[in-house]
Amino acid sequence: MPILYKIFMINYKTLQKLCTAYGPPGFESNVARIIMEELENEDFDFSFDHLGNVFVELGEGRPVALFAAHMDEVGLLVTHVTSDGFLKVVNLGGLNASALPGSLVDLVTPNGLITGVIGETPPHLARGEKKGMTFDNLFIDIGVSSKEEVKKLGIDKGTPAVFKSFYFEDDEKIIGKALDDRVGCFALLEALKRARDTEYGKVIVAFTVQEEVGCRGASTLAHRFNPDIGISIEGTIANDTPGTPSEQIVTRARGGAAIRLMDASMIANRRLVDYMVEKAKENNIDFQFQISPKSGTDARWFLNLGAKTSGISVPVRYIHSVHSMAFKEDVEAVVKLLATLIRENHKILFEKSEYF
Repeated sequence: MPILYKIFMINYKTLQKLCTAYGPPGFESNVARIIMEELENEDFDFSFDHLGNVFVELGEGRPVALFAAHMDEVGLLVTHVTSDGFLKVVNLGGLNASALPGSLVDLVTPNGLITGVIGETPPHLARGEKKGMTFDNLFIDIGVSSKEEVKKLGIDKGTPAVFKSFYFEDDEKIIGKALDDRVGCFALLEALKRARDTEYGKVIVAFTVQEEVGCRGASTLAHRFNPDIGISIEGTIANDTPGTPSEQIVTRARGGAAIRLMDASMIANRRLVDYMVEKAKENNIDFQFQISPKSGTDARWFLNLGAKTSGISVPVRYIHSVHSMAFKEDVEAVVKLLATLIRENHKILFEKSEYF
């Protein structure tokens, strides 16, 4: 018999706060504050470490399952200010330089947010160079004309920038900045509210830092807790769009929770995958399988320390771009599956005698 949970209506206001918050790698504190406020409102005890990870510990003993969603978003970092007031930048995370010209960005300064536009050589003068564009060709224009003006605004080498905050929601979908991975953070928060506790062993529900630049926060937590199970929670690639051959589709929007079978950094534990499929079927949760041979997640560090590993993701179109799109039915499928897994903590995996 499937476990029956209280039915909750999802309020997406927290997702709006998360999506519009400023949080590139190394600067996740605004996102962390929103998450900690939510945890306080729900009477969860939580901890945070020196790197900036936020985590909740449920239960005790072993097995230990670690569920992790990352707080950071892709962004840019100022590397140089030109004499005439333009900002040269380097990327923080995977960005396509050729897709960025014309994008609005926000820079955080002691004087508040400063908005600029990403510029490039005008196409009339580029002479076919766009195909080979790199970040060396790009700059941020904040509308000033000297290095001195830039400095007066509180901008200098090392100032980070992210895409201009945006959020749109209707009955079916969400369009916003940083759905990778704020939608994963949101789904994990909502699942935690529903599960409240675990029936077996220990569960760590974590919100990590610096995933986009090497999964550094997850590495710290993996070494701290040495989990038996590690699951990354993501807003992942949904490329079910024109021009993508069917055999190259990673996930499909409106296809349900994406259960990761493999990526560039891990091959999922098959018993864990089978267990998640069993739970999804028991609870009438839509799901799909994901294979991502060119990307990775926080789960790489759980695997490196010997944990049974996989990932559960919300399919998101146009991740790592100015605006991305997710569908509420997929978010809700992920929330339901995560709530079940947190509550039961994969008990069946450790009751059976098989080694793997």
